[in-house]
Amino acid sequence: MTKSADVLIIGGGLMGCSIAYHLAAKRVNTVLIERNSAPGLETTARSGAIIRAHYGVPELVTLAKESNDRYRRFTEEVGAECGFTQCGYVVLVDEADTEVLKANTAMQKDLGVEVSLMRGCDVTEIAPSVKTDDIALASYEPLGGYANPSKTVNAYASRAQQLGAAFEYNTTIISATKSGDTWSVTLSSGEVYSCDQIVIATGNWSGKVGALFGLELPVSPVRAQIVVMDRPGAGKPMPVVSDLINLAYFREEGEDGMWIGSSDMSDLLEKLEVPDGFNEVADSVSIEKAYEKASLRFNDIPKTYPENIQRSFAGLYETTPDWQPIIDDLPGNIHIAVGFSGHGFKLAPSVGEIITSAVLAEPARKEIAIFGLSRFANDKPIKSQRTYQRARFLR
Repeated sequence: MTKSADVLIIGGGLMGCSIAYHLAAKRVNTVLIERNSAPGLETTARSGAIIRAHYGVPELVTLAKESNDRYRRFTEEVGAECGFTQCGYVVLVDEADTEVLKANTAMQKDLGVEVSLMRGCDVTEIAPSVKTDDIALASYEPLGGYANPSKTVNAYASRAQQLGAAFEYNTTIISATKSGDTWSVTLSSGEVYSCDQIVIATGNWSGKVGALFGLELPVSPVRAQIVVMDRPGAGKPMPVVSDLINLAYFREEGEDGMWIGSSDMSDLLEKLEVPDGFNEVADSVSIEKAYEKASLRFNDIPKTYPENIQRSFAGLYETTPDWQPIIDDLPGNIHIAVGFSGHGFKLAPSVGEIITSAVLAEPARKEIAIFGLSRFANDKPIKSQRTYQRARFLR
């Protein structure tokens, strides 16, 4: 028996669930297909869930600011908590990047972000445990912070279903054919769906899924390693810290932990052919490097290495060639939201709204054109207006 839907969403990570919620809120007959037994068990589950608007690309700043605003009123809008902790977000640079930081901060301010510059020696006012000797300038975003990825994705999924969306778990798409304006999609469970529009939000599986619809989506899994150690100065205030001097980022984790991730491209070179079966264990070299970077940036490091390492693991970024997302509407009523390259959590509320507008054939926002799939064929990668010397396009 063939089932029907107006829109079939493929992928039940945070992006797919945000889109499902926004469509269901507009009373669109929506079905979401997810290969796992619950939403958000892959990339979303390992996300740092950092919320900030500090980018060098104005269009990203706009979308991230809008999403930040939505996260701060998430409970009121969605009806469940996302675990948002508004601890602030600070970017640290040395003399080599002060002019870039000044220009990016001014641009962000012009776009409505609440952000200000501060001297390096003043950073201890917001982060008492930070070493400041090598900081020439900092940019502080007081409305930034982080959320809980599991709470966020489950809140979107639950609310979408309450509003009428259907979620099909433990199944994948094995074929898709189009007749006239209608898609016929066959699932591994044996079910067949007839639908008018397709949304692809499949993260690291986008290459394989896109091919079923005749698309070449340049999304590659890249392995990234994370370390959680005892937090320096636990109990003291700590914003999310983006250290563009030592190329690491830090945020609170639980009661007394600190999450450490790399902003160094040389640590993000392990591109995988397929996203399944990858090594989820962090290696000793990466753990030691994370500890060294924490020691360079913080006083009050508790205990000694390795006793102060709480846990470590590896996850995957879904990356594109320019490390920027693909958000586009394609012929055949196909909408894509893939390849977020570490930006996905920061943009999910806005992207859910954008894809919903596209499904409803509302006028496209001008900010979205830059994220089109054709930029790769046309050799027009997205680039920051001003690039930090060490972090390059990761910021």
